[in-house]
Amino acid sequence: MATAVTVHNFAPESDYILRFGEIEINFDRNTVSRAGKAIVLSPAEYELVTYFALNPGKELTRDMILDSVWSYLPSPNTRTVDAHVLRLRQKLERDPNQPRHFLTIYRVGYSFKP
Repeated sequence: MATAVTVHNFAPESDYILRFGEIEINFDRNTVSRAGKAIVLSPAEYELVTYFALNPGKELTRDMILDSVWSYLPSPNTRTVDAHVLRLRQKLERDPNQPRHFLTIYRVGYSFKP
């Protein structure tokens, strides 16, 4: 079953908003909410969720994410991306143990499914 994703940008004075499931990302205000309740994200978590939202359905390697979100080359043992994705799942997924939006792609990295 497909999940609805809506993006709104009605007028210059309105906010640019992405909605999927219970989640709403307001890009103009740099806010995220779930079921109408504000979710506090660290700056890195917000950059990561924004990166995912702007790349729906794409297979994103950890190296791609590190370069785009943190702007540095990966080291062979970094777990930065994994730790941040785990926190996003805990804050944004209905069931973090069975994520529907922030998916692991075995031996590749991650994909965002709105």
